[in-house]
Amino acid sequence: MQKVIGLAGHIDHGKTALVKALTGVDTDRLEEEKRRGVTIDIGIAFYNDEVTFIDVPGHEKFIKNMVTGVSTVAAALLVIAADDGVMPQTREHLDILHLLGVNKLLVALNKTDLVDPEWVELVSEEVDTFLTERGYPGITIVPVSAATNAGIDTLRSALDQLIGGIAEVDRQGVFRQPIDRVFSVKGFGTIVTGTVLSHELRKGQNVELFPQEAVFPVRGLQSHHQDVDKIKFGDRGAINLGGASVEELGRGAFLGSPGMFQTGSNWIGMLSVLAHWKKAVKEAQRVHVHVGTGKREARIHLLEANQCDPGQSMLAQFFFEEPVSAGFKERVVIRFLSPEFTLGGAVLYWAVPQRLKKQDQRLTYVKALDSHASLDLVAAALNFFQKPLSRRELARLFSIAESKLQPVLQKTELFRTHQEACIRTATYDAILAEVRSTLEGYHRAQPLGKGLPREQLTPAISALRNFVLSAALAEGVVKNQGDLWQLTGHQGTLDAADEAVKKKIVKIFESSNFSPPALSDLKVELDAQGYAILQWMIQHGDLIRIDKDFYLLEDQVAYFYTELRKWFKLQSELTVAQARTIIPSTRKFLLPMLNYAERKGLLMRDGDIRRWVGEELV
Repeated sequence: MQKVIGLAGHIDHGKTALVKALTGVDTDRLEEEKRRGVTIDIGIAFYNDEVTFIDVPGHEKFIKNMVTGVSTVAAALLVIAADDGVMPQTREHLDILHLLGVNKLLVALNKTDLVDPEWVELVSEEVDTFLTERGYPGITIVPVSAATNAGIDTLRSALDQLIGGIAEVDRQGVFRQPIDRVFSVKGFGTIVTGTVLSHELRKGQNVELFPQEAVFPVRGLQSHHQDVDKIKFGDRGAINLGGASVEELGRGAFLGSPGMFQTGSNWIGMLSVLAHWKKAVKEAQRVHVHVGTGKREARIHLLEANQCDPGQSMLAQFFFEEPVSAGFKERVVIRFLSPEFTLGGAVLYWAVPQRLKKQDQRLTYVKALDSHASLDLVAAALNFFQKPLSRRELARLFSIAESKLQPVLQKTELFRTHQEACIRTATYDAILAEVRSTLEGYHRAQPLGKGLPREQLTPAISALRNFVLSAALAEGVVKNQGDLWQLTGHQGTLDAADEAVKKKIVKIFESSNFSPPALSDLKVELDAQGYAILQWMIQHGDLIRIDKDFYLLEDQVAYFYTELRKWFKLQSELTVAQARTIIPSTRKFLLPMLNYAERKGLLMRDGDIRRWVGEELV
């Protein structure tokens, strides 16, 4: 694993000179930088084969470039001039490192050749007090002079100890590399560089550009100026992208595993205001947000109060002026709009489509995202979004590989999976219990009823209700006819009074002599219970639909088939007129009956003639 160390500190405190003393490389590559003697953009130098230095500008006008430089570092070397001591950009740079979660720090007290030893000791004490007040107690401070090389060996030893303490932690399993430089090389095409924040990328794979959401093939890879087949977590990587133009790439964008990062203009996150910032952050305040290597303007919507005081943290939404891509729990730096000063930072969670209200009950679940346990995170996501989520959707929400979620989602006591989506098992059980209770009550009240539409089964959100019904149907817990639902195993039974009504209905059909009344007419003739029994008879096959509103008793259909067989044992053809000799009805009813026999595969029509094509008649 390669390790990246960022240099920070006030302008003219000697960051670039120290890098040159340590590596022999002058990181001021721009003509303007050399002419003015001021670092404007980030510079790269290799301390050894496994460690990269990123030199950043110290001038307040170039804070954006400074944030770009340190947004991907694992540790920092804070450079403070002994003749100046702690200066404004010393303070702001340290704030930015703290907000970005850079906890490993080493201080080089430079330019000791310009002051006497007593002054060095005095400034060292001042720096130690400053660091402690800003949350960095016990930091090693190394007096050094880049001009005379005094203390350089001691600084190297301290650096080696700092570097040795950087853990190789990559729990994501998806590739990500923010872009800090873009250029074109004749004969090769577009090249982007940056630090690999997670996983790996191989030559020949595809990679997605966020937030543009464009996918490009990887033509070639370099690390430490060497061609490689793979770059991995911690590497400084140069990627040759096929088909990409310099114009569509730039800082603020990043490359990642296709489809695995969120993009949106509305993000929810945890806002933190620096304790020494002089003002409260107000509702709807506009700020600059440094996301990765880019800077975007945003409006803050506070979710727990109308203002966030210095030293305070609270949930907030950030409404960006253009889409922003980020990973889960991405740290960002927030600066006052004008004049630009760092006021705090935030941890971004999710891009959400809607504006949340302060009293939204789901904010409780967002606060649970502070946990590092996958079980808690998945449960919080399902509770917050209140809909089934697929494994891929969950992986995208947490910017991790799907395989890392599989062991969690297999815990059936916690999560219920159906058709590649899942909800919490507790949610599934609760909604299914509501469905059961509703249908049991319905079946008791209307034992002959055809069922209830899904909207009446449970007040649950439609997406969750549909998931539960689909899963319960697959398990055989419920059954449906169209969008009418019943409990599986339910068979409506007729009591003595119902049997009497059924006999009345049977008598109506028997006395009709194969010319029964339409159901619409029967609905008028029968009361509500009688019509329910009529429907029950249809469901249970006592009445058979011949055509549209035309039904016959099961026994009548059987009699019709018997008479057809008798006819065709003696005759080869049958006309409608002849059919009237075996079934005493009119053409209005006989034609649908003959057509019904055709659909059942017993007859074949040839003009006005029907022939038998059913089973062999003996």
